[in-house]
This record gives sequence, structure tokens and C-alpha cells, in this order.
Amino acid sequence: MYVRNCIAKGEIPQLMLMSKEGVCNSLPHCEFRMPSFLRRAPPPPTNEECISLWNVDAMLRIKVLWATYVNVRDVDKIYVKTGIFHGTELLCPTRDTSQVVFSNPKWEEWLEYDLFVPDIPRSARLCLSVCSVSRRKRREEHCAIAWGNINLFDYKDRLLSDRVSVHLWAMPKGMDELLNPIDTTGSNPNRDSPCLVLEFERFSSTVVFPTMAEIEEYANFVSKLDVQEESKRMPSDAQSEFETLKEIIEKDPLSEISEQEKELLWRLRRECMAIPDSLPKLLEAVKWNSRDDVAQMYMLFKEWPQVSPEVALELLDCKYADKVVRDHAVLWLNSGLTDDLMSQYLLQLVQVIKYESYYDNNLAKLLLRRALSNRKIGHFFFWHLKSEMHDPSVAVRFGLMLEAYCRGVGSHLKSIVRQVEALEKLTKLTDTLKARKDETQKERLKFLYEQVQQADYLEALQNFPSPLNNNHVLGNLIVEDCKILDSAKRPLWLVWLNPDPMAECLFKYNSIIFKNGDDLRQDMLTLQVIRIMDSIWQNEGLDMRMMPYACLATGKDVGMIEVVRNAKTVMNIQRKGGRMAAFQVDSTQLHKYIKEKNKGNRYDQAIETFTQSCAGYCVATFILGIGDRNPDNIMVNEEGQIFHIDFGHFLGHFKKKFGINRERVPFVLTEDFLYVIAKGAENPKKSKEFQSFMQLCGKAYLMLRRHANLLITLFIMMLSTGIPELQSMNDIGYLRKTLQVEKTEEEALEYFQNQFFEAYGGAWTTKLDWFFHSVKHL
Repeated sequence: MYVRNCIAKGEIPQLMLMSKEGVCNSLPHCEFRMPSFLRRAPPPPTNEECISLWNVDAMLRIKVLWATYVNVRDVDKIYVKTGIFHGTELLCPTRDTSQVVFSNPKWEEWLEYDLFVPDIPRSARLCLSVCSVSRRKRREEHCAIAWGNINLFDYKDRLLSDRVSVHLWAMPKGMDELLNPIDTTGSNPNRDSPCLVLEFERFSSTVVFPTMAEIEEYANFVSKLDVQEESKRMPSDAQSEFETLKEIIEKDPLSEISEQEKELLWRLRRECMAIPDSLPKLLEAVKWNSRDDVAQMYMLFKEWPQVSPEVALELLDCKYADKVVRDHAVLWLNSGLTDDLMSQYLLQLVQVIKYESYYDNNLAKLLLRRALSNRKIGHFFFWHLKSEMHDPSVAVRFGLMLEAYCRGVGSHLKSIVRQVEALEKLTKLTDTLKARKDETQKERLKFLYEQVQQADYLEALQNFPSPLNNNHVLGNLIVEDCKILDSAKRPLWLVWLNPDPMAECLFKYNSIIFKNGDDLRQDMLTLQVIRIMDSIWQNEGLDMRMMPYACLATGKDVGMIEVVRNAKTVMNIQRKGGRMAAFQVDSTQLHKYIKEKNKGNRYDQAIETFTQSCAGYCVATFILGIGDRNPDNIMVNEEGQIFHIDFGHFLGHFKKKFGINRERVPFVLTEDFLYVIAKGAENPKKSKEFQSFMQLCGKAYLMLRRHANLLITLFIMMLSTGIPELQSMNDIGYLRKTLQVEKTEEEALEYFQNQFFEAYGGAWTTKLDWFFHSVKHL
């Protein structure tokens, strides 16, 4: 990366000659100690009598007994709502208990489902909720009080039987649905939460899911029947059907598939194998409440060719719940994802662990294996898990994985402990600063200096690896350069010396903003996707000179942001030009700044850098629907590289003032930017440089559009995070609009160009918005 950046800037890379032996000796010795519980002999197998699920001749039924700790008021009755789900698919109609008074929540009631026991899929789950009924003005209002999900099979493939107690979870804010099938399975660890007692039917012996040999035998039997049925069908136009099949397969992950299309997919399932990436669409056509379909699909998996890593990622979404499907996805990811790609998608891979039915699963094992064999992956794997340990719904699962990682990481554990201790000190310090809200900024700064100069703070905050980048060591803290930023949450601007022997060639100082009180997950996701967009462009031979700086959430509303060196906000640059520039009247100040910082031959390079990076961010912010773009959250460094910061609004959640959308253009392209692109020409919109800039934006847009499925999948995989502006598929639908997934490439380019013309044609509206922002902040 360093060499590539030097080449892009026209600079000579500064390298240091090292002896191979010296480098090898400097590598840490990694020693894995086998935990004692693994050294113990496994317990002897139990001679438990079992019968196959497919030998049970009964419909599924479950008895709801009673509930405890249900604290409600001002409701007429309560009842229990239940449904059997496979991923997001309801396998049969929901069943409700009778309504009883909330003071005595007892039912003792069997609920019978329209689901034959042998047709229950392996990853089926019972989703239930305690609901209240309130009668208001001749109509009933139903509201879910608490919810819970449990797997119908345990991790040993046994169907649940006997009595089970499920401690429930509070309904998420803003959720209107009465059942919550895609959330976590298992009981709430808080034993004071509402508890529902159920009873599952007892059979003569323990009921287990069929073995793969039994499934194969049954699939062969069903296939023979299907061949006989197929021979009776009227002949169809094979060419026409194959064209239709290709159209269905090319749809994006959010597209609806009709029942007729599902029928065609299933009928042509063997033809789908010639297009391996059609697998997600075919799985949507499977009737998961039919063992005939499931058995045949399992047999197809034995022959299915390797899918692309992007499709394997898609198969880890919550709607693909089946264990066989997810295990194959993990297998393909293991062989298809290099360590670099694993690092790119790690944020999403950690999130989809939440959709796994059991703690012990192949995805968790893959991530642990890669984390322990690659320190960079391990570093971020640790922090992605640690940052969510405050959430009780994942605390046990993530806690077990953290323990497994820490047990296996060997001597590197000391480095991790140092980072954790440093962040705990900083969190405690910022909590104290926030409590001293009545003091002046000068008094707070004096307190900060006094604290960080104490022995325990200096010991914790010096000479430890940066959580933002494990290759960088934060050396001695430069106390006099540290400051408290002017914000309600009192973020800290911290500066360390770079102890690297090549610091003179690289950078002398390492500056980081530590935030306590802001949710950085949205910024982290946005920057990660911009980094992936940059990677797509690089692979296509296009360097857009993007600057996706480092950002890491390390706990609940706690995290760190990299300070980009030698960069200023557009607002600060304009302020240097006097009141006319600050009030958005003079548009030449940005060009003057770049020209002043880049004398002689470097000027053309700086303008090219600005043009490329401006085009990259125009396209990226347009596709992602980044809102609240003002001169305080767009920055430019001394080399002319422009980049955006502070991604508090995305996916079209734009700021409003008095109910009116403040952002009236699709992306920011003001006169200031056009003036730089056109090298200070009087009429920048008529310059040849501006025409080249337009073509560059269109080219970059089409490159990303060809990877629309990947970009959509990355956001779908992040739905479980609970980011406020990423709550449902409707939010992700914004990407379908900006990427024009249902249009041809020509139509999509025309749409983007229209948006482009609107952006620079409506630049005066952005200027007006910037003017009011400037007045407010001057």
C-alpha cells in the first residue's frame, strides 16, 4: 500500500534493507496450549433408544402451560402467539392460545399445527410471544409484550420433548410485528424476565432427525416418482424456459420471486447446476415444509459446484437457515476467501454468527481458525466481538468465542490486554470529563493534562499497539498536543510519537480521536463499504484515490477514529479566505489552497488527485445515500485528496428542517469543487476537464453497479446490528434505487447522468445550505 501510494504521488519509496534472519527473529513465537477439557477423554456414548423423525406418524402439537413475571397494566387480556419458522419463512399458519386475564396467565392448552412431524426441517424454530389485547373505540389493539425463539431440534439432532421453560426478551423499539423469527434463539439469561412454560409431545423413544444415508435413500425414491410425473407433462419450449431462468437468476438479493418462477426454478434445478451462483434463488424455491423437496435439495448439494465468495456470503443471511446450506457456504468461503478478502468482509461475518442455530458451528470455527492464523484478522475479530459484549442476547455466544480466541492466541494476549486497559482508562477519563460540564474548557483541559501525567495513566496509555491498526505502535503520549474537542460528548484528540525506526520516512506522529457516547457502527460500516468500493475500482484498473480512514467501535457507544494527517475541512480552508469565502460567496479559495500547497510540477498531480477522489466520493455518497454533507464534514489534504467524514445519515435518511428535506441534490458538487477540477477556468462547466470528470463518474458508477448484489448483501448481513438507520429491508431498498438494479446498463447510466446534471445544476441549493451552516458556525 505504501509503495502504491508513493507511485500514485510520483514519489520515490523509502525502503530499509533488513537481514532475513533479523526479521525472522523479530517475529513473535506463537505457542498453542491444548486446554485441559480437550485433553480429557470424550464421554462414552449413551445407548439411548431412538426413532427416526420420518417414522413418526403425527401432526406437530405443543402445549402452552403458563407464564410468570408478565408485568402489564391497562390491558384487557393476554395470550400467546406461536409460529413455526424456517429462517424468515413461516412453515404453517400461526396458532394462538385463548385470551386470559393478565393477573392469572394460565392456559394448559394444546396448540395443533398444520405441519406433519416428518416434514419438520432440521433448522425449524418455534417463535412465540406473549401479546396483550386492548379494546379501544370498538376495535382491538394487539401488542407483543415479550418474545422468544427456540430450536425444535437440539444440537444432537433430537426433537424437543417434555417440559421446557423459555425466558423471554423485551420487544425491540419500533417493531410492529407480533413475532420476531430472525432474532436470537434460546432463553434470556435474565431470570427476572417473563417466562413461558411449554410442554412438547413425548413419543415412545427419542426422536432424531434422519441420517444422510436415510435422506439419500428417500431422495432416490422421490426422484423416480418425479421422473414418472415429468413424463406425463406436456412438452415445453426449453429455450424460452432457459431464458426465463437466466432472468430470474440475475435478479438482486432483494427481488421478489413469484410462485410461478419458484416452480420453474425447482423443475429446472439440475440445469441450475450449470450456473452455480443460482443457488440462492433455487433455495428460495424449496418448500422447506416438505421432506420430498428437502431430501432432493440435500442430494443436489453433493454435486453442486463451488459458488463465488460473494454468493457464499449471501447464503449466510438469516433466510438461509438450513444447517447443510450454511455448512456448504462456510466450506466455499474457506476455499474462496483469501486473508485479504476475509479481512474485508470480517465485519459482516461476525454479525451473521448471530443467525447460527447453535454456539458450536462451522462459521465460528472458520473465523477462529483464520483469526488465530492471521494476526490482522485476529485483531479485528477480537474487537468486533468485544464491542458487542454489553448486549445480553449475544454475550454468551460472543463470550465463548472471545475465550476460545484468547486461549489460543498465545503470547499476543499481553498486547490485547494492554489495548483493553488503555481503552478502559480513556473511557473512565471521558466519563469524568462529561460529568464536569459546568467547568470552562480551560479548566477541563488542565484536568486532562493532570490526569494523563499520572503514573498509572502514563503506564496504560504509552507503548501499546493501536486498536485502529495493529501494525502501528503508539509510542510516548505527547501530552501538550492532546486536547478536548468542542462537543457535548467531550471526545479526546490524542497524539503519540511513532517509535518506528522509519518514522522519519513514514510519519512522526499518530493522532487518534477517542469517542465516548457516540455510536460509531454506522461510520464503521460506511467506511468499510467505501473501502470495498475502492477495492472494486482498483481491481478494474481504476485508482480513485479514496481515503477511507480507520474507524473502530470498541464497546457500547465507545470507539476510535483515525486523524488523517495534513488535512483540513473545507470550512477551515474557506475561513482562511476571509468573510466572502466563509459565507460561500467566493468559490476560488479551495483552488488557491491546493495551488499554494503544490508548487510547480506537483500542481497537475494535485488537481488529478482531487478530480479522481472527488469523482469517487460523488459516486460512493450517491449510491449509499450519505446525508448531512456540509463544509465541516468534507476534508482535503495538502496533496489535493478530498474525502468525506462523519457518516451520521445514510441510505437516504437525509436531514430535514421544518419538515422540508434540506438536501435537494443527490450528491455534493459545488462551484468550489468544479473550480478546482477545471484548474481555475472562468466557466468550469464548459471546460474539457469537467467533461472528463463526468465520464470518470459514469465509468466508476457502472463498475460498482456490476457488483450491486455484493453491496446489497453486505448491508443485508448487517441488519442484526440494530443500527438506527438500518432496521429493515426497506432501508436497504434505497441501494436498489441508486444502483438501478432492474434496468439495463444504458438506462442506469442515463439515470446516473440525470442525477449528475441535477447535482451540479442545483449546486446553488447546496451553496445556500452551506451558507446557513457557515453562519451558524462562525
